[in-house]
Amino acid sequence: MIDVTNDILYQAASVWNKLSEYKYSLTYGYKNKLYEINLTFSPNDFPHLAGFQYLKDLALPKYNRSKILSRILNGTLNLKQIQKATQYEKMVLPRLEVLVQIKDALDNDFNLFSYMPDKYPFHTQIKADYLISHHSDIVSLVFIVQSYVDDSAQCNYLCCSTFKQGERNYESNQRPRVLLKKERIHINSGSSAILLDKLSSQN
Repeated sequence: MIDVTNDILYQAASVWNKLSEYKYSLTYGYKNKLYEINLTFSPNDFPHLAGFQYLKDLALPKYNRSKILSRILNGTLNLKQIQKATQYEKMVLPRLEVLVQIKDALDNDFNLFSYMPDKYPFHTQIKADYLISHHSDIVSLVFIVQSYVDDSAQCNYLCCSTFKQGERNYESNQRPRVLLKKERIHINSGSSAILLDKLSSQN
């Protein structure tokens, strides 16, 4: 039995694993036109979002990134192993703290922005299309990058970076979008939960 009481790595992996069963459909309006963001969560993206790129000083087993999530969940890879990294406290832990909260953030209130890095008073190399900012006891940020266009010509999006707000204000000079509808859809069953719907009231 895995003791997960104080294992933030396992908790983050568990939340992400659950999220991978769902997609979120986010609809906003701009200039009398509706835009839809279909947000999905790939197990392959978890290592990068959790900051595994900052564990280079550790001699961890070479896992395919698609297997890392399952290795954490079955206890093969654990928190004690990655805590030994010199950048764990600064670069990894803050990302795990956000990942633990990410489903709650998406299910509740958040701010949506069109992401325009050229408008920042600082330089960033993050490339994305939208920014989600959730304010709680911490400020967590989720960047969303366009992934691909499927057969129905719908754009699907994936998270490309998540972290806590630091000295840099990533909402600075960004263009806010008014969220009109938010739906959480279970991919396999097709069942859905309407989390926000301002469109019906407009009809």
